[in-house]
Amino acid sequence: MDAIQKRFDATGKNGLPEAYLLGFSTEGDGRAIIANGNPDTADHQAVYVPGTESDLGNIEGGINRMVNVWHEADAKSDGKSVSTITWLGYDAPDSVWKDAPFPNYAYDGAPAFNHFLDGLEASHSGDSEPHRTVIAHSYGSTLVGAAAQTGHLNADDVIFAGSPGVRVSGADEMDVPKGHVWNEEADGDPVPDIGRWGHGGDRFIIPSDQEFGANQMTTDTEGHSGYWDETSYGPSRSLLNQALVVVGKGDNVPLKPPPDPWAHPTPGRM
Repeated sequence: MDAIQKRFDATGKNGLPEAYLLGFSTEGDGRAIIANGNPDTADHQAVYVPGTESDLGNIEGGINRMVNVWHEADAKSDGKSVSTITWLGYDAPDSVWKDAPFPNYAYDGAPAFNHFLDGLEASHSGDSEPHRTVIAHSYGSTLVGAAAQTGHLNADDVIFAGSPGVRVSGADEMDVPKGHVWNEEADGDPVPDIGRWGHGGDRFIIPSDQEFGANQMTTDTEGHSGYWDETSYGPSRSLLNQALVVVGKGDNVPLKPPPDPWAHPTPGRM
């Protein structure tokens, strides 16, 4: 609660827009949904789904990530309004080793996520239809995949970061237009290859695999948690790429070259 209040107190500082508390509960591990900027009127909406070990007690990290996305997206939006949302609306796995290998957390949370996206659509009062991006980190991507697999994912773009697998084996199963699934895998991130055997769909394929069909965005961060980092010289490339997709400028995102077919492949990858 102190972290949420801290975000409210930051309104107006460094251009940060008003915050909106869209959902809150202290039951179980807790729930919280916090927006930067009014999603009902925003031209561009981005909804972030965090992963394993996320709960109300550490919501500040998720809030700060979407603050960073808001700043970079707003700077590239050509004057259009942006709202970025931290969606902790599900019971995330508590342990990487004991809980994250199982899909029930994803499937249990998927209906609530789909309902939330539908609610954003229904409540929007802007002059034109919003452009909506889903950003999912780690096990959050598994939930998003389950949401697309079991219902309608009401989104225009999907960004995965450090994904252990999304329950389906191809971008064409993500319920968004062709070419609008994006992926980031940073150097030194162990989660994608570890997770493929549990969440890689019926062919053990994850979004980082070429055959999945996602746009492989370049990254300049390291490890599993740095995709939203600022650096000493400004925002990281990993963060900037997400912001470009959020404001509908995915064509400007630099992509990784296809892998060398003569290199020794990792099992399940090309």
